[in-house]
Amino acid sequence: MGTELTANFARLDAKLVPVNSAEKLRVLHDFFRPGEEFDTDGAFSSNDVRDYIAPESLTFKRGHFCTGDRFGRALFLKDYAAYLKDRFLADLTDRGRNLVLSIDIIPVPTDEAVKEVEKRRLGIETNIANYQRKQNMANNFSAVLPYEMELQRQESKEFQDDLMNRDQRMFFANLTLVHTADSLSELENDTEGILTTGRKHTCQLAPLKWQQMDGLLTALPIGVRYLTALRTLTTESLAVLMPFWVQEIQDSGGVYFGDNAISRNLILCNKAKLQNPNAFLLGIPGSGKSFSAKELIVFLALATNDDILVCDPEREYAALIEAMGGEVIKIAAGSKDHINALDMTEGYSDGDPIAEKSEFILSLFEQLDDAGITSKQRSLLDRSLGDVYTKFKRKKRHPTLKDLRVELLAQPEPEAHELALSLELFTNGSLDVFAHQTNVDTKNRMVVYDIFGLGKQLKAMGLLVVTDAILNRVTENWRQGKRTHIFLDEFHVVFENEHSGEFFTSAWRRFRKRNAFPTAITQNVEYLLDSVLASTMLSNSEFIVMLNQAASDREKLAKLLNISPEQMSYITNADPGSGLIRYGRALVPFKNEFPGGTKLYQLMTTKPGE
Repeated sequence: MGTELTANFARLDAKLVPVNSAEKLRVLHDFFRPGEEFDTDGAFSSNDVRDYIAPESLTFKRGHFCTGDRFGRALFLKDYAAYLKDRFLADLTDRGRNLVLSIDIIPVPTDEAVKEVEKRRLGIETNIANYQRKQNMANNFSAVLPYEMELQRQESKEFQDDLMNRDQRMFFANLTLVHTADSLSELENDTEGILTTGRKHTCQLAPLKWQQMDGLLTALPIGVRYLTALRTLTTESLAVLMPFWVQEIQDSGGVYFGDNAISRNLILCNKAKLQNPNAFLLGIPGSGKSFSAKELIVFLALATNDDILVCDPEREYAALIEAMGGEVIKIAAGSKDHINALDMTEGYSDGDPIAEKSEFILSLFEQLDDAGITSKQRSLLDRSLGDVYTKFKRKKRHPTLKDLRVELLAQPEPEAHELALSLELFTNGSLDVFAHQTNVDTKNRMVVYDIFGLGKQLKAMGLLVVTDAILNRVTENWRQGKRTHIFLDEFHVVFENEHSGEFFTSAWRRFRKRNAFPTAITQNVEYLLDSVLASTMLSNSEFIVMLNQAASDREKLAKLLNISPEQMSYITNADPGSGLIRYGRALVPFKNEFPGGTKLYQLMTTKPGE
């Protein structure tokens, strides 16, 4: 039965988890002894575990019961509305009181249900015939059927039609509710509030008289039912009693990511609990992407000891990171800050590190020439790179792009000289920012790689070099047992070139394996999804934040991530900072309203004039 239930609930995107012995005891302990800490060892080491769970005393009265110093009352749903909304259960359980609500459901086989309905219909028709016969005997031939009889005939016909033509099932159901309070007066006030909630939904909840113990036992999650106040319902009617009204994300050790748009509860995400920590942050310009990323950076900096690395193509993160004591590395033509493109830490690759670095250099040369490079040039680059690393290994220092150019010039093939000529601008020319030994502090806990000064044409190349530098830092942290968070803004740029896209896809896999949590930020979702590599990365990412989306982007995201039209409404004309979070298998709408006028807000906002 457990396997069948798990499979059926999975179709509703709901996950069932078996409760172990300690958790079962904790549920009962928290009800009978609220406010007391539950100790698993203490429970199982006692002479009788029931002594650890049970209250000091338990007394049952006519309309309530006493458990220790607290008062409680059991109620049941006496009369159902003709039409019940799914907010009914949500309103009952949102009262913020110690409360247990139990729904007992007994399915009736369809053949038995049809026979029962036919029997009831026959009884109703007999009553109608008897009524008409009496009226005829009284010479009242124009008598109209009483409204009550007409209603019974209509309801029985609809019920039979549901069972036979609309594939509905018949169930017996019972809803039992137990709530407790510190005093009798508080209990009476809470009861009146619960009864009012029932009346608001045209339902009648009633306290049990002289059956408080039976109601308590029925409500507690121990699998027994002592009450016989059952109501006949169809599948459609019973569906509104489904308790899963809203999806919540509240992981232990999680980081705040806004309020649930439905329940207004905090959303606390801990990506370490997901199958993979890869994340995407998507939204049109002005939807709050950068602000959300900065807010996450602040919370990570304050709540963890993890390292934070940011690739910043638009110079949006420098002020915030500097204010928190981080390092900003400005990479631009003529800048004094340099990163060696050929830096390579120990463990750079799972296999051959030279081969991995060769793949990076090939992607780099693809950015230098729009026509790309030939197969001969690829072979020459691979040979020259291996030779230069072999030479400089003896010198105990890393080679640079200048050393690679010298090695290319030393090759006899003319194609090697063409490659050296292509590289000259970036080694001896004005764009030699990646051709020197690294001279900046890359060991700071928070580092921003500011590539705004590279310009649009060189942005893709800069992203390649910076990502390779980040990969070196991630590998070093991994060997030291540290976690690294990586933020890559304007991520769609790298997939405008096939080879840079392949390099980033490879790096994305290695980030995951080395305890690094990458977050890609992009506004051009359509460009991203046009790339097979990028769409694969997106569909394989367990954490996706979707802010306001353009119409074409919404359609593609809905198809890729299997999002319903109702859920897509949360990212249609959404306010800045509001949208939809895909967290594992859960899809949760959220709102994130950050208070203005604060120092943090001034550091994070990108609105003109602020």
